[in-house]
Amino acid sequence: MAAVGKAWGADRAVLAVSIAGMKLKLLACRGKEVTAWETVDLPAGLMSGGLPSNPPGLAGVIKTTLKRKEFSGRVRVLAALPSLYSVCRIMELPDLPRIKPETVLPQQARRDIGYSAENSLLFWQRLNNQSDGRQFMVVSVPKEPVVAIVQTFQTAEVPLSKLETATFSLCRAVNETDAVILEIDQYGFESTIMRDHIPVITRSQFSGQRPWDAESLPAHVTDALQRIISFHDENNPGSPLSASVPSYLLGSGVSGNPGVIEAANAVLGRPVADFDPPLTYPADFPKSEFAVNIGLVLKEL
Repeated sequence: MAAVGKAWGADRAVLAVSIAGMKLKLLACRGKEVTAWETVDLPAGLMSGGLPSNPPGLAGVIKTTLKRKEFSGRVRVLAALPSLYSVCRIMELPDLPRIKPETVLPQQARRDIGYSAENSLLFWQRLNNQSDGRQFMVVSVPKEPVVAIVQTFQTAEVPLSKLETATFSLCRAVNETDAVILEIDQYGFESTIMRDHIPVITRSQFSGQRPWDAESLPAHVTDALQRIISFHDENNPGSPLSASVPSYLLGSGVSGNPGVIEAANAVLGRPVADFDPPLTYPADFPKSEFAVNIGLVLKEL
């Protein structure tokens, strides 16, 4: 699938690249205007367990795609990785000068989320809230796929400006305070519960090299949504998720299967929201399938 718009150049031009299942997705924008998009089926051997594993091979696919005139020009390039095996948690530390986040947070992450300095990368950001202590959003990401994607862009001779996991791109794309988000395709899903703009619970699943069939997708969607909502409410008995919090169902598994939304409406008892990103785009732009890329673009606006 491809769309060719007018040529786009260096002035405020952004290229957002994401990998989902066995597909590479590229979205080009100039400011808020979508100018081109492309979905490329990845050959076997470039991914392992749903994550990039072959930098030279993947670089070749990217380099070939970027030779097309609709993707030409010097741009800021942003990329998103699947959130598989990544963990996001809110952690709190006493507001005392002697307690250093750079010392204590890795220790707490090892204990609470199984972080390993050998196999993972750890990131944190202090949250601006009214807590008596200091709250941090802490994210552990597998090291190997991060290294692989960085090497991929280096091999493709494409400067990479920013890299994040799909969870954060999806949260930015829906632009809600609270939301349940599920992005699903034939090979797996990314699900997130966002509270106060923060992804407090995330789950990802890769189905394997054999895709889910269209008939089973509605059941996978409702099961994934029910599981993450139940997990949230069991761990937050004082503040369960309100029935008014919207659900966003995104991805090719939704756009290509109307039964998915019908099943979710029947099971969840909460609104399924229309995805309406603040971009200018052609009528045929498959916005749901490019939600991760859209979230990357919005990071620059």
